Amino acid sequence: MKNLNRLFSLFLLFSTPFSTKAITNDQDTIFSEASRTFVVAPLIINNPAMKTGFGALSMYFFRINQDDDTSPPSVVSLMGLYSTNSSYFFAPSARLFWNEDKNRATVTSGTLRVNNDFEYDLDDDPVNLVFSELRYFLVCEYSRKIIGDFYAGILYSGIKTNYRFDQGTIEENNFARNFFQQNDIDDNFISSFGFNLSYDSRNYPYYPTKGISASIRPKFFTEWLGSNNNYTDTDYDFRLYFPTGNNQLIAVNVAGGFATGDVPFDGYQTYGVRNKLRGYQAGKYKGKHMIAGQVEYRTQLYKRWGAVAFAGSGRIWGHDTNEEEQEAFERNCLPSAGAGIRFLLSKKKHINLRLDYAWGVDGNQGIYFGVMEAF
Repeated sequence: MKNLNRLFSLFLLFSTPFSTKAITNDQDTIFSEASRTFVVAPLIINNPAMKTGFGALSMYFFRINQDDDTSPPSVVSLMGLYSTNSSYFFAPSARLFWNEDKNRATVTSGTLRVNNDFEYDLDDDPVNLVFSELRYFLVCEYSRKIIGDFYAGILYSGIKTNYRFDQGTIEENNFARNFFQQNDIDDNFISSFGFNLSYDSRNYPYYPTKGISASIRPKFFTEWLGSNNNYTDTDYDFRLYFPTGNNQLIAVNVAGGFATGDVPFDGYQTYGVRNKLRGYQAGKYKGKHMIAGQVEYRTQLYKRWGAVAFAGSGRIWGHDTNEEEQEAFERNCLPSAGAGIRFLLSKKKHINLRLDYAWGVDGNQGIYFGVMEAF
């Protein structure tokens, strides 16, 4: 707990918002209607996949049209991180709202390397699967409001994955290389177009206190887009927010996906990413199909300080390996629970710095720092 407090103190010390306007009397110019805001915050992680990592996140919030009071602030960001096991992540991105929130767009690109060291129990024999994933990615999405709170749009994603076997012992590297060869897992490029159908009645996208967000995204990976595999992957996400008292709310999230066709290893659903669920070693449990649900209680405690508690569970299945290996990659029940603290950057717009600690089964656990909520 002492190390946790030190990490969070370091996090707050270097989390510095900058505004293009003078500070007002209540020290709260962040995300005011007229100001453009530049925010820099550190990234500090501690999880089984990347171990302890340090980096930074910079965000620039603005309005595309200063006379548009309906659209939420748009944001462009740059994030980079390097960890103690030589994993890294670098990604610029943009999230745009304009024309009275009738138009929405997101663009994310970047590169990452994750040096994995997964321990599995195969026929009561502990086995370490040590390999590295190098990825380059581009994701673009545009949506247009069609009626009421319903949106429809199109999207593109392209992901290049290379595998390396140089982070373990000679025996571990050879074992992982042979495992990949036996299961026809090789360097790959997957490219898709798709559609986004969504409903969004939330009162504010960065910290909703009421409303519903629901989306379904079918994506079609095809050779004519350069993809090495032909298959269909459909992601879904449902979120519900409702207040339970003064400065308190409950948030519910159910999300996952399912894939059919010639699904490659790097196209599988991955448990523990995109905050579904926190506390798990991302990439250890993989399959064509996944569902995960979680509930989070959020409250403001004192001035700018708040707290959360969360719990959930999920399932992942549909791995194309032999029966023994399927039992290692697939899990019918992967529960998660945790708690966290929050520091409020903006009273008006309710933008939080967050620190969460989460744990799951089989020794999985992690510490998560970030800006804005997990979902």
